[in-house]
Amino acid sequence: MKPKWSENSLPTRMVLYALSSFSCAFIRRTIWTLTVSLVPLLAFSALSDGIAQQPCPQGFSVEGIVTDPSGAVIADAKVEIAGSSQATTDPAGQFTLSCLSGNQVAITVQADGFADASVTAAPSPNLVTHLNIQLQIANLATNIQVGDDVTALDADHGVGTRTLSTRDVQQLSDDPDDFLRELQAIAASGGGMPGSALLTVDGFENASAVPPKGSIASIRVNPDLFSAEYESAPYLGGRIEIFTKPGASPYHGALFFTDSNAIFNATDPLSATATPAGKQRYGFEISGPVVAEKNGFALALEKRDIDEFNVVDAVTLDAEGNPSPLQQSVSAPQRLWIASARDDWQAAVNDSMAVSFTANVNNLGNQGIGGLTLAEAGYSSLVSEYDLRLNNTLTLGTNILHETRIGYTWKRTANTPVSMNPSLQVAGYFTGGGATSQNLDNREQDLEADDDLMVTQGKHTWKIGAQSLGFFVHDYDPNTFNGAFQFGGGSAPVLDANNNPTGQTTTISGIEQYRRALLSLPGGSPTTYQLTTGTALVPLTQWRLGLYAQDAIKLAPQFSVIGGLRYQLQTSPNSFSNFSPRVGLSWSPDKKSTWIIHLRAGIFHFPNQQSFATEVARLNGVRQQETTVYSPSYNNPLTPVSGSIHVSAVDQFPRSLIQISSFQTHVGIERTFPGGWHLETTLYWYSSWNQLLSRNINAPLILGTCIGIPPDPIAALMSPRPGAPNENVIQYQNAGHSSGNVFVIAADRPTGKWASISGAYVHVNGKSNTSDASGPQSSYSNIGENSRDNWVGNNAVYANGSLHLPRKLDFSSILDVRNGTPYNITTGTDANGDGNFNDRPSYASAPGSGAYSTPFGLLTTNTVNGNVPRNLGTMPTVMHLDASLSRAFTLNPKDKTRTLIFSARSANLLNHTNITAVNTVLSSSAIGQSLAAETARRIELGVRFAF
Repeated sequence: MKPKWSENSLPTRMVLYALSSFSCAFIRRTIWTLTVSLVPLLAFSALSDGIAQQPCPQGFSVEGIVTDPSGAVIADAKVEIAGSSQATTDPAGQFTLSCLSGNQVAITVQADGFADASVTAAPSPNLVTHLNIQLQIANLATNIQVGDDVTALDADHGVGTRTLSTRDVQQLSDDPDDFLRELQAIAASGGGMPGSALLTVDGFENASAVPPKGSIASIRVNPDLFSAEYESAPYLGGRIEIFTKPGASPYHGALFFTDSNAIFNATDPLSATATPAGKQRYGFEISGPVVAEKNGFALALEKRDIDEFNVVDAVTLDAEGNPSPLQQSVSAPQRLWIASARDDWQAAVNDSMAVSFTANVNNLGNQGIGGLTLAEAGYSSLVSEYDLRLNNTLTLGTNILHETRIGYTWKRTANTPVSMNPSLQVAGYFTGGGATSQNLDNREQDLEADDDLMVTQGKHTWKIGAQSLGFFVHDYDPNTFNGAFQFGGGSAPVLDANNNPTGQTTTISGIEQYRRALLSLPGGSPTTYQLTTGTALVPLTQWRLGLYAQDAIKLAPQFSVIGGLRYQLQTSPNSFSNFSPRVGLSWSPDKKSTWIIHLRAGIFHFPNQQSFATEVARLNGVRQQETTVYSPSYNNPLTPVSGSIHVSAVDQFPRSLIQISSFQTHVGIERTFPGGWHLETTLYWYSSWNQLLSRNINAPLILGTCIGIPPDPIAALMSPRPGAPNENVIQYQNAGHSSGNVFVIAADRPTGKWASISGAYVHVNGKSNTSDASGPQSSYSNIGENSRDNWVGNNAVYANGSLHLPRKLDFSSILDVRNGTPYNITTGTDANGDGNFNDRPSYASAPGSGAYSTPFGLLTTNTVNGNVPRNLGTMPTVMHLDASLSRAFTLNPKDKTRTLIFSARSANLLNHTNITAVNTVLSSSAIGQSLAAETARRIELGVRFAF
């Protein structure tokens, strides 16, 4: 039975309606969390409606934000209704005009250095009209006609578009890592791939590190993702656009310090001992004029000292050679610096420029450790990024805006291993020895040049632009130069009490195989030994270019259409025929625009990442030579012994490799209700082709599935190949595909006087036959490969809100709950000899050697090209609930900019165990067992002095 809707109980009804789509198990995991985090906000919001409306029963209110042409907020702007109300924008650029009467009011906005703006606003059905007023450079007039919410039909607005003001940003976490995770959750609430939204800063397309939070003016999440201006398809994760603050006319600054002491924090959920993690953050920010009304600057510096732990949860051999659990908590200190400097100047009345420099330097200790990876296989890492960027905005009259951006980025990742010994991987049990990355030193310089022109003429808004990005890579990558042993288990002779073969065979695990190798017993040869030699340095240059043109036509106040075309090319690998048409319309069936319908469709192309090109350049058989020895001697792996086989490998692109392509459609409906509530529902459908898939085109000709007999990898390697013997040719092909649909239902009340809240339920169905250019288990068959996409967690709930409590207390919370993503079950061996250790098991009909009872049924490793489908397993549910409570004190009543803010924040408030890795190797007999998890609950206390 469908729920009976009533506007008076809309918030509760929307939440219950969204939750009704969940499975019972998912409801049990989330319903009490939603109750704790959302019901108080909903109740307080409903109460605030009554409080806010009672003083002005016959009038309406106007709330809004004032920004400059770049999207940065403008503080201290005067907002006035002649002979009536007036207000001044706060540091977040926001204002409120209350208790207005009449059918419409004329509003004037003034700010130093900007042209006056005249705005006409009419009452909305919920008696709260929302405005977003953009001021132009001085001497340029602006006139705007405003109804309920004209942004709903703007070209850059789609279902799920959100703009976070400075005040909204301050409600999110101060810690940059948690801050980015929360932004990604907000972006994912639009239906995209969790954690994969593209982050841009001040319009630059090159993915960037998050700038210091204090330097952020506003953030726009998920603008109209079907715009021809954008490259990425919506299902790839969405878009987060950060705009930093220009230098202020008066001097402003802040000092801050936060401490997350170990006594407040919870122990790692997988650790048997206490893990007293701690974190400190401190820094400053300052901005002001250099030359009054001509030139301003902004500086910010932040330091983080983090003392976390990586937890090892493995199985090794004890002194007697018996398998023994090993659990360690290894200190992983991090020392992180973030700095930014910006200078703005007014070159002319209509010409503004900004140059900025940011630095992000991270020193990380004991990385790569945790789960099955022992401390000896770790490394320390230096990760740095420096960005120098120039932005020029030229206003050519009242209807032409031209913007040019040039940026240069330096990136470096340098690793120092704990051990130089060969890597040692015992599949499903532990990974020891030295890190395979060894002394990796990856240096990259990126050059970006963008040019955009926006022209407004009558009903048309034209946007034309070019985006170019060059990658200059110098990758010193000695991957497996130290050698790597692999023990995957498999067929071996049965040994008697004196360790002599009995003449019978059995199936042994990887750790038993390793034990025999240490004791030089029969069946103790490693599965493989891999060694790479040659020149470690790999140079590569890749260029990308995108050209776009778009026209948004407002045919009527309630009807607009948009059409655009995008063209892309890239080098290394070359791809030149990538045309992407986009179309859409927005229509409101009523004059007050309480209903809005969006339709969108388009073709998208996504470049092949330079990391794949780097790998092909590295392992081309000339620069570096990779050799894999099957069944080698453990003591002298490169010395040929009876039964061992040496196989070489090269990576390559085919003659033609094109960009990943997809077709997307979107239907969205928005509804605005009295009381400020806004409901939207969206359905995406996507189909992607030309995805990268790697395949060994010279693999041994092993066809079909064999079940019940222990595999013999050596026999497989002796089978005929299409080309040269004993050589693997790994080719990247455009043979991958995916398709699916995304359903989103969301509700929000964003600008209440006392509370704001938003929430979304997302349901995803998606299948693919590849992920991240991975290959199939068999080079000659795709059976079982088409399965759930790696990123798909079928159900998710995202919610966030804030309360303005009595005594000037501010409370905010953000919730992210989603089903776990799939994982692939493997045998730990390479039974078909194609060089990939991604072989899957088969379903077994009876118990026996090599058969394991699992939650998925009886599975066996005694198989070649197993019949278990890809991504059969599912990770546990992920849940984050972050909360923040703050109080601001004004130190000088005459100067409200001098404030002292005390805050308490918590990440993972409910201390939910968020698993990041599980055991996926069947022969370990611990399939699905948790190996690693995110940090437990962290509490941070802070103080901020602003002036």
